[in-house]
Amino acid sequence: MARRVLPLFRPHRAALAAGLLLVLLSVLCELGGPVVLRHLIDVGIARRSGGGILNSALLYAGLFVLGTVATYFQVIVLTRMGLSIVTQLKKAMFGHILGLGLDFFDRNAPGRLLARVESDTERLQMLFSEVAVALLRTLVLFAGAIAVLLATRARVTLVILLFAAPIFLGTLLYFRSMRGIHRKSRRLHARITAFLSEYVQGVPIVQSYGYEEEARRRLSSLNLDRLRTERRAAAFEYSFTALLTSVEVVAIVLLLYVGSGRLFGAAMSVGTLVLFVEYTRRIFWPIAAFSEQIGFVQRAFASADRVFSVLDTPSRTPDAAHARESLPDDWKRVAFEGVSFAYDGKAPAIEGLSFSVRRGERIALVGLSGGGKTTIANLLLRFYEPSKGRVAIDGVDLRDYRLRAWRRRVGLVLQEIHLFPGTVGENLRALGDGVAPADLERAARTVGADEVIARLPRGYDEPLAEGGANLSMGERQILSFARALVHDPDLLILDEATSSVDPGTERRLQQSMERLLEGRTAVVIAHRLATVLSADRILVIHGGRLVEQGPHAELHAKGGIYRDLFELQFPGGAGA
Repeated sequence: MARRVLPLFRPHRAALAAGLLLVLLSVLCELGGPVVLRHLIDVGIARRSGGGILNSALLYAGLFVLGTVATYFQVIVLTRMGLSIVTQLKKAMFGHILGLGLDFFDRNAPGRLLARVESDTERLQMLFSEVAVALLRTLVLFAGAIAVLLATRARVTLVILLFAAPIFLGTLLYFRSMRGIHRKSRRLHARITAFLSEYVQGVPIVQSYGYEEEARRRLSSLNLDRLRTERRAAAFEYSFTALLTSVEVVAIVLLLYVGSGRLFGAAMSVGTLVLFVEYTRRIFWPIAAFSEQIGFVQRAFASADRVFSVLDTPSRTPDAAHARESLPDDWKRVAFEGVSFAYDGKAPAIEGLSFSVRRGERIALVGLSGGGKTTIANLLLRFYEPSKGRVAIDGVDLRDYRLRAWRRRVGLVLQEIHLFPGTVGENLRALGDGVAPADLERAARTVGADEVIARLPRGYDEPLAEGGANLSMGERQILSFARALVHDPDLLILDEATSSVDPGTERRLQQSMERLLEGRTAVVIAHRLATVLSADRILVIHGGRLVEQGPHAELHAKGGIYRDLFELQFPGGAGA
């Protein structure tokens, strides 16, 4: 994990070097304090030299002020560095997540991803800015204190180290066992975040079914699991800290005994004894601090595990190295050629599917739910890649073109409407720039969205509430239609696009779409067959296979699955 984390410091080498120099300066100031105290006691006070006492006191104060100033600037420099690293890491995570295939989102709830992008990276910020350098400071202080003591009284120092060595080794073993606890705690934190995100979004359903008590019970169970894990971690940490403190007291008592001259013969001067007591604390305090800092490092590494697991997830639909930058403007045909696909290796959603869509042709995909219609749209958009076969445009595999080049040519309208935070105009532009106001107005006018926008106080500059909550379902769907048309796509994919609007709005949309779709390629997925009767060709998808195709009249006369579906919606053939 350290090999993964350390390269993140590389772009900030100058700030890191400055921070390290300031750390060394503050440590030297701290190590110099006891030396000055020994001189003050053994020389200044012993000789009753007022000038010597004053000079030693001023030097001690100067070291304290210099160390404090160095620590202050060290915190400023390294905090800025840590914030910069985490900001870049968040951008990298968010950008990577946006490029992942839909299978990743099938496995990871939004709340879990939120915890990884926000909470886990914030924990790493402390690691990058404070804890890593504090850990270095602790190690330098420990080594410096040992060096001074060895130079003063080597044999006495070895006695102290007899206490320090097993404690240090015990610290390493302790934190090896703690890492698993911290990793479990982060997993539980992510589960709680995901639970809250999902249930807050589903409050209307929870309330309407009287599910509040069960929701509280489930959250209480998750919180209890995390409480037990955190309680276990706290018990380990504070028990270890208490043990360290106890050993330190024993070491100082032994040191006072040694200083009296009852061990090793010669007694220490008062100043030397004070120096040893101060430095002994500077040996045991770093071990205690080291234990706390390593504990945080372990928590941060547990978060880093989760962050890098996202960054290491490969895109399901990466661009090939030889992928072409653009599609021909005059392409003629999109075809599924023997395409099979299964989600997560389970039963195939579609199998051996072959059909083509000519440019300018409007086709409709119909069939029972779960038959594979939406899977076809997902493969056409390259949200997933075929397990077998290929989707080709004029005989060239879509994977031979850059993903962005293809998707720029496609307009998409889904049954599940998603409007982003921002104004109406920003949503119609799909949060992009470079779209002329005239293009927005043309798209809105085509589908009747101009009437909706005209009723808003600020028109195209009207801010939308989260998810477009200040609009009706039909108004949100109409805006999503307009958004699909703004960039004048070659191909429109409509997945149950009118199922959320009332019949009057649906009829108005159908009239607009008739004008819009003339000369434009379209793939329309629908359960309500009244919306697809005018399609050039209707494809009946059943059990992941193409079982019937043709215009409405031909399929109705044929008497197969299509006619059965039609008569379910129009009993007695009404409207045939």
